[in-house]
Amino acid sequence: KGCYPDFRMAASKIKIRELLLSNIPNLLTIGRFLLTFVVIYLIFTEANVIIIVGIFIIAALTDFFDGRLARKFKWVSEFGRRADMVADRFLWVGTALSFLIAYGLESMLSWREGIQLLLIMTRELIGTPFAFTAFFSGNLTPETRYIAKVTTFIQGFALPSLILSIYYPFFSYISWPLAIVAGITGFISAMYYMNDIRVKKR
Repeated sequence: KGCYPDFRMAASKIKIRELLLSNIPNLLTIGRFLLTFVVIYLIFTEANVIIIVGIFIIAALTDFFDGRLARKFKWVSEFGRRADMVADRFLWVGTALSFLIAYGLESMLSWREGIQLLLIMTRELIGTPFAFTAFFSGNLTPETRYIAKVTTFIQGFALPSLILSIYYPFFSYISWPLAIVAGITGFISAMYYMNDIRVKKR
């Protein structure tokens, strides 16, 4: 009989451990929200561009790891999917808008950077309104397609390269081709996304 309390305590510890582990993807998503605020703050306070890009890359990596962990260990949840979707848009749109406003006010952007930014953000420009509609309209969050993952991967290199090109022009040789490819894959991804939402509404 004396072993029962120890057994219950051990079982309770296991449940707490499983609960904490299963929420790692959600914690990474929340971390992405917080890091986005840091990136925006650093952009507007004219921090060192290397630091800005470094923090942005860390934030982008949380998107890779939260999805990978959730799928591998079956820690997928509807809340996690929805929060991840919003966190992604917040990171990309928040960083891009901050970059456009802060560097634009300082007259550091030309039409070249403007076109690249539009191309890089093609998916967000088309799909963000539908993403938020899906988020607030019940169970309308479509599965992530491979083309969306490809677009995110390309954006993860294109946007930092564009920001770095302001100070180090040779990065434009990287940002331009990546921006063009991101524009193409982003458009395709947005079309699939809108179609998937329309199908799920039926």
